Amino acid sequence: MINFGARGHDVTWADTPELLAQGLAGYGVHNVQLALPKSFPDLACGAGEINPGMGSYVRRTLAGRGVDIAVMGCYINMTHPDPETREAALRRFEAYLANARFFGAPVVASETGSVDPEPGRFTEENFTEGMYREALGVIRRLVAVGERFGTIVGIEPGANHPIHDIESTVRLIEDVDSPYLGIVFDPTAYTTPNGLTCDGSDQVTFTRNAFDAFGDRVVAVHIDDFTTDETGIHRCNVDEGTMDVAGILRIVNERRPWVPVILEQTTDEAIARAVRHYGNL
Repeated sequence: MINFGARGHDVTWADTPELLAQGLAGYGVHNVQLALPKSFPDLACGAGEINPGMGSYVRRTLAGRGVDIAVMGCYINMTHPDPETREAALRRFEAYLANARFFGAPVVASETGSVDPEPGRFTEENFTEGMYREALGVIRRLVAVGERFGTIVGIEPGANHPIHDIESTVRLIEDVDSPYLGIVFDPTAYTTPNGLTCDGSDQVTFTRNAFDAFGDRVVAVHIDDFTTDETGIHRCNVDEGTMDVAGILRIVNERRPWVPVILEQTTDEAIARAVRHYGNL
């Protein structure tokens, strides 16, 4: 059985903890990846506002409908080219690490940034040794904070980022050398604009190879389908794209039973449809 979850803001009509709990339970998922400002836009939740009481309230509200917070999303450009902007983002991430336990969340997650102020563009400028070292230094800092508070730093590698393939992911795990570094695995994130993964394989083959290399460090899995055209890759609801979702989920289920599988870019009723289709795989 697949331990499905969803991103909170993919329940597009829910903007309070009460409505989010109702929506997630109604769609049949029991985990959430929660990005506070995206799910609750009227809630002040920056580094200076997030606090234990906020965490306890949100956790209690979701738990009342059988929903756990599997991952707190705090996606930042941790290699931002402007030092002041980078430092502010890192301090926010550290505040989330310090408070995650009150939300009941074992993991706070982010991608690994970009040479660009706003990540997104595919560029091999992110793949240099210098960018790897930038990311490594920041992640070591965050993991040290995670160790203090008992919170795992979940790193989501991807083809647009300094940690961009199996080799750099394994290298990062070895260089950081801490059980408080975990991997949020997303086969679509490793996919380049031509529809193949960064090593030229399909997503199922890549998933198998990745789990052979670092599967014991995977703390959550993202599933988001995609299409491609002359302009690049486009994320979409599960089963509306070209990815072999069932093939990936079989590997996940075999290698990491009950690991949270978070649906991404799959919204509202499409969440329930994916759970019905794949939940008992």
